Amino acid sequence: MKRLFAAVALCTALIAPAQATVTIDGRVLQPGTYALPDDARLRDAVVAGQVRADAWFLGAAWLRPSAVEAQTRLKAGVLFDLQAAMVAAQAEGNAHAGLFSRLYQQVEAMPVTGRVVADMTPLSQLLLRNNPLLASGDHLRYPARPDHVRVMGAVTADCQLAYDPALRVRDYLRQCPAADAADASWVWLIQPDGQVQQLGVAPWNLQPANVAVGAVIMRGIHPRHLTEAPDLNAELAAFLATQYRLGGLFDE
Repeated sequence: MKRLFAAVALCTALIAPAQATVTIDGRVLQPGTYALPDDARLRDAVVAGQVRADAWFLGAAWLRPSAVEAQTRLKAGVLFDLQAAMVAAQAEGNAHAGLFSRLYQQVEAMPVTGRVVADMTPLSQLLLRNNPLLASGDHLRYPARPDHVRVMGAVTADCQLAYDPALRVRDYLRQCPAADAADASWVWLIQPDGQVQQLGVAPWNLQPANVAVGAVIMRGIHPRHLTEAPDLNAELAAFLATQYRLGGLFDE
């Protein structure tokens, strides 16, 4: 009899539908953790959580456990390169070591989020290409819309500036003093959805680009100061793009 019960239990487990446990919070009417079918897609979680009309879709974040490992390696690489650049600056006796030290402390304090780029607008998810499959452990966060743009990187101090749709990248840069080690020709524009662009900002390579509310503009460090870490600018921008709290406001 015990063997019969065990066999029945095994068969029940085999035919029971698999589930994906997904959390949704922020500007939603029904925040919480939901057990969804294993073939559930992004829009299924959005419908379950009832995303509010005042949610800021462009800055919403999809956090995936499967992305954590790669981002952990990325963070470790950024910290290693910042330390290498700092040691080189100290050995040369220049003042840039302070910039690298400050950036090191900033990055060290940032969490590994697992954020991935996705179209988080519910209407867009009616199209299958914008409605990918969910995985167990996924976390969706829908923030409130901010009213600012941040300038970071090779600056004397980070700046949080009032957003103005008429302003372009160089307009925001003028409001935030550059550090001596800054590259005057290139910046990285990190849009609130996690998209990253390297942009020319000098007269010889100027590239126009729209700056969305909640965006982060990262001033690059001049390559002559990065002989020990030539990929630091791109890696730092890629890691900042995972930090959804930089540009968005979340209900905690």
